[in-house]
Amino acid sequence: MSESVSRSGSRVIRNILWLVALLIIVTLAQKVLFGKVVEQKINCLDRAATAQASTTPLAAVDKYSACVTSNVEKPDAKASDAPLPRCRYAGTWAATRGNMVYNVTLEPDGRFIAEPGVNTLSSATSIAGAWSLAGNAMVWVYENGPVWPPDINPISAETSDAFTLSEVNGGTTRDTLLDRATSALCKT
Repeated sequence: MSESVSRSGSRVIRNILWLVALLIIVTLAQKVLFGKVVEQKINCLDRAATAQASTTPLAAVDKYSACVTSNVEKPDAKASDAPLPRCRYAGTWAATRGNMVYNVTLEPDGRFIAEPGVNTLSSATSIAGAWSLAGNAMVWVYENGPVWPPDINPISAETSDAFTLSEVNGGTTRDTLLDRATSALCKT
């Protein structure tokens, strides 16, 4: 009987050891696979940032947008999940972040200019470049050169005449429509 107990005890111990080994292998495999996914995303953004120095802001923003869009996880992608058209946002918006207000004009062709609004600090300057959509985020590239991390801002609290951008630094910018753009590109 004691021999039978010792055999069953050693089987239990052996099974526990196999289970522990399997858990370690699975954990290591997940870390390796997750690391490769993160590395691919960073490499994609690095390539877009490096290319920005030798290309126009419009071409650079398309590279950032393509990178972000390719890395968006969509469990059940359908045709209706396509990125929002740029025309939805074409127009002039009052962009408010804290005490700063900029009048941001988003052109349907992807160009933008942001000019300091009234009651904004006199040291504030105009900003220009290119913008695009990637999934449910706006991607920005500036004429004065690349920024790191890339300026990719998720869109939330959206209505027909306002939306909020979550900034890379953790802040938010509330954009309120001042004037809708009309353009042959948007058929309006």
